[in-house]
Amino acid sequence: FERAAMQGHAQSRHNLANWEVQKGNNDRAVRHLLISAKMGDDNSVDNIKRAFEAGFATKDQYAKALKGYQDAVEEMKSHDRDEASALMKS
Repeated sequence: FERAAMQGHAQSRHNLANWEVQKGNNDRAVRHLLISAKMGDDNSVDNIKRAFEAGFATKDQYAKALKGYQDAVEEMKSHDRDEASALMKS
């Protein structure tokens, strides 16, 4: 997981966060979740929200995760992608 995460694989980052939680390293887990949320992983945003509600993440970290996720999703949008999606739905 570590190698894939270092190469930019969001799901691997998310998995590393889960692994860190199991080891009791909540701070490291939140950092991994922040990175994967900023890469567009919605599960990481959900987990950061839960961490915030449980007191393991700060309000600022949760806000950064949401903003990073929204930026990543916006970055992935394109006119061509929207047209292809519309064609597949019809």
